[in-house]
Amino acid sequence: MNAPTPTLAVDIFVRMATAVSKGETMKPHSANDKEYFAQDWFAARLKEGKLAYNQQGRNSYPDFLVTRAALTEGYELKALGFTKGKPARKDIDFNSTIPSGKKGGRDVFLVFFLYTGTKAKARTVCSLAIAHADLINSDHKLADDHVNVAIHGFGSYGDGFIRDRKMYVFPHPLEIYPYGIGRSSLILPKSWNISDPRIKKVGSLQRTVSKDEVDGFTIKLRGKRGPTVTKTPATNAGVTIEFDVFELV
Repeated sequence: MNAPTPTLAVDIFVRMATAVSKGETMKPHSANDKEYFAQDWFAARLKEGKLAYNQQGRNSYPDFLVTRAALTEGYELKALGFTKGKPARKDIDFNSTIPSGKKGGRDVFLVFFLYTGTKAKARTVCSLAIAHADLINSDHKLADDHVNVAIHGFGSYGDGFIRDRKMYVFPHPLEIYPYGIGRSSLILPKSWNISDPRIKKVGSLQRTVSKDEVDGFTIKLRGKRGPTVTKTPATNAGVTIEFDVFELV
């Protein structure tokens, strides 16, 4: 068996899952805070573990770059409310950036929370999943090649422009792994051969690359027509990517 792949994700997961079990709540900045309470909670766990980190700006992917010694990994945070026994949505948004398990050559992980509580009240974490982002998209080159552009010369006087910043929507980790609802789960590539006495393997997941991939689309600004989508055969169509699922011992 190959040696385990070095990662900070196990240490971070153990610290986060322990905080969840102790009832450490997330505290919103205000009644309208939709993201910062989760980032503050995550940063507090990094500080507890004495991990160096850089918190990137809005619309950057990933939200955090976390470093120990020569290893730097990315962590992207997403959170949804949990009401009436289910997540508020089946998917999550990525503004202006295509997510994937690699960004600039670094591994990237999704840190996903389901929480209870509204407005300015403290939020209780009822589900936690840290998943290597290949779980939702393993096309690293597509993500790195992504660009946002401005199309100038728009409008009747030609002095307007279209800001082409797209929103990408993917299923969240607990839609792919619904057994994880109400639990704390760590989802890593099986090929990493992760073994650690603090965690135990509780399951596995498989994702199969689809036969076609979207290569582009064209939208006409007049005529109220939908987009024309161009697809090409995926170079690794049918390849199955396996993941191991872990929980605290």
